[in-house]
Amino acid sequence: MIRPAALLTGLVLVAATVSGTLPVPGLLTTAAADPVSNGVTYTVVPDVRAGVAPNGLGDWVVEYEKLAGGDPAITDAINRILDDEANGQVWLYAATASKTSPWTFRTRGRLQFRPLTIAELWQGQYNATELPNMPVDTVATRVFGARSGAQIVWKNLFVDEQAGLKRLGELTKQTLPQAYPTPPLGGWGEYYTGWAPVERNFRFWIPVDGGIQLFFPEGQFGREVRTITIPWSALRDLVAPDFQPITS
Repeated sequence: MIRPAALLTGLVLVAATVSGTLPVPGLLTTAAADPVSNGVTYTVVPDVRAGVAPNGLGDWVVEYEKLAGGDPAITDAINRILDDEANGQVWLYAATASKTSPWTFRTRGRLQFRPLTIAELWQGQYNATELPNMPVDTVATRVFGARSGAQIVWKNLFVDEQAGLKRLGELTKQTLPQAYPTPPLGGWGEYYTGWAPVERNFRFWIPVDGGIQLFFPEGQFGREVRTITIPWSALRDLVAPDFQPITS
């Protein structure tokens, strides 16, 4: 979802302090742990991207958290990607928003700390008030290794990316109907492409104590954001040696 900030031409993008606008009722919530990872205690620093569409029809607020403290090389590497993600969400939801209906986009990113990882989970809502099938809940994630600041993606988490995606697909197909006994309209079979072993189907995730928590945006499996957790025990044999410690 990264877009260079320079591409936000024509959008009014400003830093601001916003309070009392989030979280959006009904969205998933994940509690953040103490800001400690890899034995380093960080300070969590709030940041925001807010603005108004040039035509005046819509506005957006992207609230998120960044790091201060620790090794500057690690902190800066993580913060750069968090800034890119925040700008990318402005690009995705504001630059492509409705040109005929009033709209709002609100999202909030919260940092999640584990012993060897730092992640950010964004949850929000886009609402074009005069269009059907609104509002739409939104989700996004970024995951980092606390020892280096490098982003963790399927390509480096798994020894074999395709084998990892295949395992995620098989376990998603098995777990989703258990987690959501009431199927989406048309039944789970209508959404078989949503668990196909391709990266875009599993692009939103964070590591949690129990395993990998996957988030599926609206439309992938019906009209809601859905989430399941795949246990580490079901994936550990595919995880690269460098990342085995995060599975404990």
